[in-house]
Amino acid sequence: MFVGDPPRVVAIGRVHATGSTIHTLSLREYLSRVVVEKVKVVDAEVPEPTSEIRFVGQALVTFIAWPTHLLKVISKKIRYDCHHFSSCYLN
Repeated sequence: MFVGDPPRVVAIGRVHATGSTIHTLSLREYLSRVVVEKVKVVDAEVPEPTSEIRFVGQALVTFIAWPTHLLKVISKKIRYDCHHFSSCYLN
């Protein structure tokens, strides 16, 4: 997940293709629904701030809208939750 010009990595997350809303708000066509899994720059401003989330550090394990052009795919593994305490992956 990138911000700025030139772009810099501020977080690592997972794109969720299902769902066209986040917190009852419709996503615009240029946005992707992501969940932030690892924060790299805590005080970086998110590209699409909300009343609750202005900085990347506030978005950890939270769904957030992120401009698709500021995302880079690093893995295409699909995660399936198989049990309550573990996850399974499909390559």
